[in-house]
Amino acid sequence: MSPIAIIGKIMARHRLFLILSLVLLSTASCARHGESHDQAQVRHTFESWQNAVLESHMDQSMTYIPQNVYDYFQVLNFGAKSPAVVSVAPSVPPREAPGVDLLLHTALDKKVAPALRPTLTLPGLVQRITDKRLFKPRDIRQIKLGYIAVNGNHASADIYYQGTLTALRLPFLKEGNQWKIDILAMLPYVEVLMRVDRAIKGETEAQQVDRLVSDMPFL
Repeated sequence: MSPIAIIGKIMARHRLFLILSLVLLSTASCARHGESHDQAQVRHTFESWQNAVLESHMDQSMTYIPQNVYDYFQVLNFGAKSPAVVSVAPSVPPREAPGVDLLLHTALDKKVAPALRPTLTLPGLVQRITDKRLFKPRDIRQIKLGYIAVNGNHASADIYYQGTLTALRLPFLKEGNQWKIDILAMLPYVEVLMRVDRAIKGETEAQQVDRLVSDMPFL
């Protein structure tokens, strides 16, 4: 499973988790008046990703994901010792979410057919998830993007769900001249949610990962 899909699985039993997973897949628009060029471009990036996902143009949707996510997937799929990963691993920032890393790596090991792994790419995996209808876009239009704050090559946006402002902010990263959705910046937040979840259930990290992965479908 892709990082996006697996994070969504973690969040299935919690309202904020659900909101976050939907945010990764969709947006609408609000608070457009008086926006700067960068603010308008951030909003355009997210709306373009939304339209691509709704129209099942997954290759197009992946153009709004930064390179560090592709590199992170390579490390997860092949391991840091693989020759194919040595050249890209330095571009992956130090991880602040070891529990998420373990969850994603375990899911790839147990839920993706071994024969697919050597040639598996992130766009290919996302397309397989889409083809198997493992995410439901019917709630996408419930998400709206609010005020966008820009700080150099980074930005974040307020998130509205069903017209209500949430405590979540969606991060963006400027790569070259294009704004992209900064998924890796969200993983530490998911890490905190995982820690809270296993504290409530009295689980170890290994037990939590086994439980979450066991509930995931095969690809």
